[in-house]
Amino acid sequence: MRVHRGTGAGIISNGRIFIGRNGNVGEIGHIQVEPLGERCHCGNFGCLETIAANAAIEQRVLNLLKQGYQSRVPADDCTIKTICKAANKGDSLASEVIEHVGRHLGKTIAIAINLFNPQKIVIAGEIIEADKVLLPAIESCINTQALKAFRKNLPVVRSTLDHRSAIGAFALVKRAMLNGTLLQHLLES
Repeated sequence: MRVHRGTGAGIISNGRIFIGRNGNVGEIGHIQVEPLGERCHCGNFGCLETIAANAAIEQRVLNLLKQGYQSRVPADDCTIKTICKAANKGDSLASEVIEHVGRHLGKTIAIAINLFNPQKIVIAGEIIEADKVLLPAIESCINTQALKAFRKNLPVVRSTLDHRSAIGAFALVKRAMLNGTLLQHLLES
């Protein structure tokens, strides 16, 4: 799962990237987590992306700062990077926002665990810099919402690819080029 401009997930099954009917899959960011939540760009309300996307996180912190809440996060430099740094240093506002995001990610990941029974959950994106706050919130939800048999010994880890996650996308395109499916798709479109 990657949190960035949006929230997405990749599914690898039997060593292959799973691709849906229209080539799209893993739109986990559009699972509704707050029915009365913010309107998402997709048109629905309360999608995970309205909470767990860099811009949504930054806006939530900025709104709280404008309401007078105190934080180490400067209003004029309210970025995911500064929020994560503040959370790591024990800033209560930044920590609460990251925990809030983690709880919603955890709820959504628990659904995915119950559906797919995965071998591993990998979290990527700049938010992972606050892993000491984020991962416990995610794991807490998994432990209470995923089936025990599916969550037992299931590692939830931070990505080691950092900002190189585009490598997977390139590999997918390369594979499609080599086996002819990209050409076939282009000809059909």
